[in-house]
Amino acid sequence: MTNRIKEVIKRIYFSVNEKKITSHYDRVICKIRNRGDSKIRFACFVVYDSTFGGNSIIKKMSESRSVWDPKIVIIPDIYRGKDFALKTYQNTKAYMISKYGENMVLDGWDMSDSYYDYTDEFDVIYYCNPYDSIVHKFHSIRYAVHKNVLPIYITYGYEISSYYSQLRSISINLVWRYYTSTLYTYQDAKKYGLRRGRNVELMGYSKMDSLNECLDNPVYHEKKTILITPHHTINDPTLPLSTFTRYSDLYLKLPQLFSNIDFIFRPHPLLFVNLVNSGEWTQAEVDTYINRLKERGITYSVGGDYFALFARADAIINDSGSFTVEWLFTGKPGCFIKNPLLSEKHLTSLMNKALSEYTIAESEDEIVQFVKMIDESCVNLDELHMKGWVRDNVAINYPHVSDALLSDLESVLI
Repeated sequence: MTNRIKEVIKRIYFSVNEKKITSHYDRVICKIRNRGDSKIRFACFVVYDSTFGGNSIIKKMSESRSVWDPKIVIIPDIYRGKDFALKTYQNTKAYMISKYGENMVLDGWDMSDSYYDYTDEFDVIYYCNPYDSIVHKFHSIRYAVHKNVLPIYITYGYEISSYYSQLRSISINLVWRYYTSTLYTYQDAKKYGLRRGRNVELMGYSKMDSLNECLDNPVYHEKKTILITPHHTINDPTLPLSTFTRYSDLYLKLPQLFSNIDFIFRPHPLLFVNLVNSGEWTQAEVDTYINRLKERGITYSVGGDYFALFARADAIINDSGSFTVEWLFTGKPGCFIKNPLLSEKHLTSLMNKALSEYTIAESEDEIVQFVKMIDESCVNLDELHMKGWVRDNVAINYPHVSDALLSDLESVLI
């Protein structure tokens, strides 16, 4: 079956079932309202802690326990093999327990053969990842739409590459609310979505609320700090972002070249697994590289919230996706390493605009020159501010996105 035929079938499905879907959610809303004084039972289905965008939301719900009863359900990525599923599941669970306590965190998997269905125990489920193909049926949006629960999706990252297939995906169009982050994505959802954006709300990026708290309380260090944040798209012709295999050796040399700078290596969670799965590196080579980072005094950061790193760092060296936009909230300088295969056509208008705010590097010398500039600069970080176009088009409701989102939910459910 060709992609074109699949698109036609999906459009027919939603044109036929649009009223059925909205009527179902209306009935669920009535049931929630008619329970009386019961709290709103809210679950976060979390695959990766690093893509969890609800820290500020959970914090505010916890401060309003008379209204909200939040829980975090850890679910596995079953797409990339058992070893990867176990490792990421355990890491995500440990991080969430450390942040919220054991009473807040529920297991969606027994780390063997059993998967737990929680859809009957909650009123609203926030899906941190909208990809039904990587999770068990019980943890999918397509499963939830047949239950008495309201599935919502809150953007976990900025849409930086061609994401129109996602806007036309079944799961995104099935959710009750798709809380999108920028004016760019909101307009695209209305133009390209199977439901023409009828389930979309322009809300802003709730994940960034936590950044504001970190920026207000930065931990200053004697040395300047630069983040290195490589992407995972190894040998990906549809999104040729990653330059890691080209510059991995240079990263190891930087501490010797610039002894007055601390370097923090924060890879995308899928970088090393994709290196191994693509055959570029072996697991032994990955382990050796991580050890070499540490031997050279480079901090290796993985998992959990990264906004404290954003607040601490003076600059970023990056070939990543969402980080490219997120970093602009800090107002600090950034160097984007451009893959020679990358062109404007691979990227959204948002990403292309974001890159215009970066120093673009296409060689080792240009990366080194950027680091040298940071080393020699005397910029007062307190004087750096978000650019106007970021504030007007990207930082919608920032830093109060979580307040706006909860107000929207409460206005419907209470």
